[in-house]
Amino acid sequence: MSEDNFKNYINDFFNDLELYDDIHNGHNYKDLLKAVIDNFLDNENTFNAYEVYETFFMIYQITSENKSDKGNSEFDESLIKNEPNSLLELVKIMKRYESNTGDLIEKQRDHFIHSVNVFLLGLAIYSQNSNYRDIFKDYIEESPYHKYYRLEGVSGDIEVSNEEFLYRWGIASLFHDIGYPVEIIGKQLKNFIKEGVKSISPTYDVNTAIDFKDFDEFNSIRKIKPEFADKYRDVYPESKFLDLFKPTNIMAHKISTDLDIDIDMLINHLEGFVEYMGNKGFIDHGFFSSILVLNSYGSLIQNIGEKDQDFFFYPIVDSASAILLHNYYRNTLQEEPFDLEQLHPQDSPLAFMLILCDELQEWNRRPLGVKDKQKNHVNDSIITVTDDELDIQYILNSGSLGFGFSKDKVSFLNDVLYVDVLFEKFNVVTKIELDDVIKEIERKEVHAPYVIMSNIEKLAIQIHNNYIESEKKNGNVVVDENYEDLPAGYKLSNVRQAKSIPAKLSMIGCEIALKNDVREEYEFTEDEIENMAVFEHERWCNEKIQNGWTYGEVRDEENKIQPSLVEWEKLPDEEKQKDRNAVANIPDILDSIGLKVVISKLKLLTIEKHKYYSIKVKGKKFEELSKDIRFSNYKQTERLVKTLGDLGYKLVSLDEPGEKISLSAKEVDYLARREHESWYMDCVNLGWKYGHRRDNEQKINPNLVSWKKLNNKVKKLNIRTLSNLQNLANDVGLKIVKSE
Repeated sequence: MSEDNFKNYINDFFNDLELYDDIHNGHNYKDLLKAVIDNFLDNENTFNAYEVYETFFMIYQITSENKSDKGNSEFDESLIKNEPNSLLELVKIMKRYESNTGDLIEKQRDHFIHSVNVFLLGLAIYSQNSNYRDIFKDYIEESPYHKYYRLEGVSGDIEVSNEEFLYRWGIASLFHDIGYPVEIIGKQLKNFIKEGVKSISPTYDVNTAIDFKDFDEFNSIRKIKPEFADKYRDVYPESKFLDLFKPTNIMAHKISTDLDIDIDMLINHLEGFVEYMGNKGFIDHGFFSSILVLNSYGSLIQNIGEKDQDFFFYPIVDSASAILLHNYYRNTLQEEPFDLEQLHPQDSPLAFMLILCDELQEWNRRPLGVKDKQKNHVNDSIITVTDDELDIQYILNSGSLGFGFSKDKVSFLNDVLYVDVLFEKFNVVTKIELDDVIKEIERKEVHAPYVIMSNIEKLAIQIHNNYIESEKKNGNVVVDENYEDLPAGYKLSNVRQAKSIPAKLSMIGCEIALKNDVREEYEFTEDEIENMAVFEHERWCNEKIQNGWTYGEVRDEENKIQPSLVEWEKLPDEEKQKDRNAVANIPDILDSIGLKVVISKLKLLTIEKHKYYSIKVKGKKFEELSKDIRFSNYKQTERLVKTLGDLGYKLVSLDEPGEKISLSAKEVDYLARREHESWYMDCVNLGWKYGHRRDNEQKINPNLVSWKKLNNKVKKLNIRTLSNLQNLANDVGLKIVKSE
């Protein structure tokens, strides 16, 4: 943003915000969310955008965690259950598809950073426009759902908390483009056919469409508890005739109730919408996004307890319906046979806000498609929002957006929305400035198990406490001794360090376990401490760089200059020691809250596999292998788990549900081939070469050939080892079962 007013709007929103978990459960979530948003506003890049997604969806992760158990001193066992955050997985998939496929499509712009900016624009408008706030709160209060976030008002009355908007709007805005990969696939296919057909004959005219072999399978919420929808049916008796495990039925009922549309006509249209899009020659990613949201939350909420199941049908369905409407309203509901007029904010406040913000958010949208890269784009903007006015100035560094761009924006939105209900003055203009375009900074992400936010916070607090204790021992003056008193940025720094602990441990084949786990507590070797310290320094440097810090010989907090922002090799030893200490202290940090570091079950399985194999060939023990080969073997086991997933299986603990399966001969052969290919690539990357005689010192191995050319004796031994995989997994407390 070119001016500070947008940041001030966001500050106003957070100044008037109180989070339930902060008040009742002693958390500091608001500070953390505000800190990552501030970082994003200072540096709009994918690193900071993902941290906004991650923080929001970890704060509001659906888990079985007892949020009211404030006084329980025991550490939450769910930390070590490695609860998957399916919502963040969807975010990662969308980001990966978008960034890797742009060059194959003519028209495509960023949707990842865009969604975060849409989220923030909505917060800004909400904070500055009392007309919208009143409409949204009236909508919530008039709903039959009464579990919304609420606070005691100035007069003592209970009123809708601003957190209710944050929650519903966060899901709607951050997820509104989550189904965009479906549209990407359609565009890729269309572009390929177009180019291919033109190469044969320029007179051919071929169109394409996306179809589903079984759309009903996609359009269904996994049924875990049949009574899931009972409370909803009690409130809306007419819904007894609907399948409330089918997202299109749920949204049809919600939209028909809000917009007064015939529900049967809407159900039929939505259930035939895939075919409708094919006939019309377009793909509405909002349709797929809304179904993905309901599928994800529907499965999650069925697992959190019967008392909270009705929670799904109100805030989440409201958000999902807004996602559906953000394209569907103008492309479909304003056309025959529905012929609706402009959308009034009272009818669907979230959908109104999403259509408005999605259309207005133009700045810093990175061009990804071939033709889009050739166009001029909005690099920045100046936004003014009041109770009476919405004014946006788009700023370009060069070129122009074409005649009538600003006018078309205003005209389009006035055709779709009753904008004047909120703003007497609505204006969009375009300016050109000669500044450098914001360059996107890509970051290679490190995989780590998901950990729920409340437990991350406990680790962060302990990291801070250890730091304070260390500073006192060294005779240093301590400021902000209590974690609660830390500025939000410092809290966030501790949280980031805490989130990186599982990733560091994963690097060396370790994981977190309860103290009573039968596995022995693991002690780091000097090499492992050094490797993890390097990782910690690189993580810290990347964090600083992404947030605008630069190298300088003298530390300067105000101007974000840091002398330690150098490669590990150039770092002074006393600074290296800080990273080593941080890593070496991980066992003590975990111990203080009833946890320990153990060898992961995957690494134990790696050792068992090698033991089985080495007995047959009279080879070295696992611990006698070189460090690089041990690491390679461990990574092969990680890849083996992914390959099992390709076959429809997964590795789980023995105490988890699911019957053990027996791999077929064909499946074993496939696993053996894939594992050999993985081993081959690792060896090449580690500097090994093919030779007739094995030479470990010269890194020569006769098995460094393709699977087809591999010696039959070795090939059979690989197959025999994987034939015994279920038994080897059983020995380390794991089993192979079918994926759900």
